[in-house]
Amino acid sequence: MKPTDQDSPIRVGIGLIERNGSYLIRQRLDGQVMAGLWEFPGGKCEGEESSEAATVRECAEEVGLAVETVERVHQTLHRYPHGLVKLDYFRCRVVGSKTEPDADSGFRWVTAGDLPRYRFPEANEALIAVLARRGVEPTDSPRDEP
Repeated sequence: MKPTDQDSPIRVGIGLIERNGSYLIRQRLDGQVMAGLWEFPGGKCEGEESSEAATVRECAEEVGLAVETVERVHQTLHRYPHGLVKLDYFRCRVVGSKTEPDADSGFRWVTAGDLPRYRFPEANEALIAVLARRGVEPTDSPRDEP
């Protein structure tokens, strides 16, 4: 299904923060869309903000870590009941001296091989499979369109 002018996708930037073969993830809180599912840090782009800038901003706000995006490793367009989303996933590098997430952020390190044991939103399935198969070396994936 292709988006229309009246159905513009919600743009989202997502950070893949890796350390020693593990990625930062957390469980979505009650009251949030898709509560109980797991996620990587990231969030909606604000206004004309790029997905790279949203990723950096959201990692600082949600995780308490300063990051820089290294490369986009995956992009997908997915329709959920609450709307059409365009997700851009970026490999991120922590910058600065702080290397651990804020204790109250709920984020934890999970090995790439264990990612499939966690239930993520549908749009993450292809990327999770690649990360689990290849460990810390995700590859570009073809753009998925619902």
